[in-house]
Amino acid sequence: MTFTQFSLGALVLFPLLTASATVVCPHRVRRIVGPLTALGVAVFTVPVVAAVSGGHTVELALSDFRAPLGIMLRADGLSVLFLCLATIVGSIVTLYAALLPKATGRQLVSTRPLTDAALPPTRWQGAHPAFWPLWLACWAGLNAVFVSGDLFNTYVGLELVGLTAVALVALGGKDAWPAALRYLFIAVLGSLLFLVAVGLLLSATGTLDIEQASRIIAEQPRTHPAVVLALALVSLGLALKLALVPLHRWLIPAHAGAPGTVSPLLSALVIKASLFVLLRCWVWLAAPGMAPSLDPAPDAPADALIELTVLTWLLGGLGALAVIVGSVMALKQSRLKPLIAYSTVAQVGYWFLFFPILLDPTSDSLEDRAVTTLADDAVLAGAVAGTVALALGHGIAKAGLFLAAGFLKDVYGTDEIDALRGAGKRHPVLVMGMGMCAVGLAGLPVSLGFTGKWQVATSAVGAGHYWMLAVLVLGTLLSAAYLLKALAPLLVAAEDDDSEVRLPERVLEATPLLPQFAPFALGTLTVVTGLLGAWSASVLEVGAPW
Repeated sequence: MTFTQFSLGALVLFPLLTASATVVCPHRVRRIVGPLTALGVAVFTVPVVAAVSGGHTVELALSDFRAPLGIMLRADGLSVLFLCLATIVGSIVTLYAALLPKATGRQLVSTRPLTDAALPPTRWQGAHPAFWPLWLACWAGLNAVFVSGDLFNTYVGLELVGLTAVALVALGGKDAWPAALRYLFIAVLGSLLFLVAVGLLLSATGTLDIEQASRIIAEQPRTHPAVVLALALVSLGLALKLALVPLHRWLIPAHAGAPGTVSPLLSALVIKASLFVLLRCWVWLAAPGMAPSLDPAPDAPADALIELTVLTWLLGGLGALAVIVGSVMALKQSRLKPLIAYSTVAQVGYWFLFFPILLDPTSDSLEDRAVTTLADDAVLAGAVAGTVALALGHGIAKAGLFLAAGFLKDVYGTDEIDALRGAGKRHPVLVMGMGMCAVGLAGLPVSLGFTGKWQVATSAVGAGHYWMLAVLVLGTLLSAAYLLKALAPLLVAAEDDDSEVRLPERVLEATPLLPQFAPFALGTLTVVTGLLGAWSASVLEVGAPW
């Protein structure tokens, strides 16, 4: 076993072990274990990224039992990109939580001795110690999803992520409990649908290993009807977890009501696990044997292809609807965290736009069109690479925005935009970080969001789906509008009568300086990662089906 293979297993087991250890540790020790875990995860991520960037997939068969009997961990280009996102965002948020423990949740504590009946028995206070074991276990689940080579362990990782995310939302206090309960129902229902789909794929292919199942689907067209039904269930279950319109109502209270350190994790990482699985099932599992753009078996059943084409157009249409609905609803918000949460609903829509390109039969004669000389698989590769770039850029930018909004709410006790007028004068570094994150979220040049939109637009033109261009342009304009609505009041220096803008009284006795650099760091990364679009596209090619 090489160190790279060892690192692949350690990415899952190390944060899981430290999560277990923090259960019995005092709170102050947990604040030390968390950053140390982030450092360890970063160390284990580097050799895996280096190996895959060199053009090699990394595999580890636990206990040396190969598939289909054993558990196979596998890292390809898609895995590495999402691992990088989880490591970067997870490490920064972990450091933020260690520096500002009051942002980790609220708990009920006793305030009086048993003999003193004059004092109230309990009160709410910040710094919830349960944040650390829950978040580190969630991190282990995320890494498990990203490196699992079989469908069942993907389900196990997805379930671990979902359950810990629900508990993290509940740390927001009594007001967050209804949102957490609704989130629990959604998470369980989505996981149940995915598990049923896994059973269907197992019955059709005889294996849970993703690579083996993909080969069997390509070689045996008789499996296609079961695969179509499985993909429908997978899409519905993961669309619930991703909050795709019209299944989005649970996301707003959950993300907006969660503690300041939880909201960025939910939006930047937790929903990315569902997107990762969706891409894995559609593009890596089913597309090599069923998509016209990837030369499926010539005797593939036509009915299955027609049904999948209808499903892809349904997903693409809902994605376009989500971009518009989420953006319009964000414009109507008067509070920062709900505005940013509705922005997530809009951004999720972009990730579904590529689906019609995947199975659209009209894309099989691209060489005859004047607009492009690209082959079908190149168009699909560009669409998937653009979608992944949009997701990665969203993760970094949204984590920064949610951290900043949570910081302002923790300091001033409110996230009302009007009440926070002029906050930029007192917190220039924080608001500057928000501005850079807004550039990435709107998809403006010199950001990974712009790279992703450009790749999706190019693929849309290549496949003749010009309606996607209208969605991308309209979505960009709307996102710029609601982000300007959120940021402009923070930059106000004086009222119309030249009187000084007054911020609310601080809830925190002292305003910590170091945590304000976390959104600034994420904002800087939002801009810097825009230069890595070519690298991410080349890494995605490793282990890709095209």
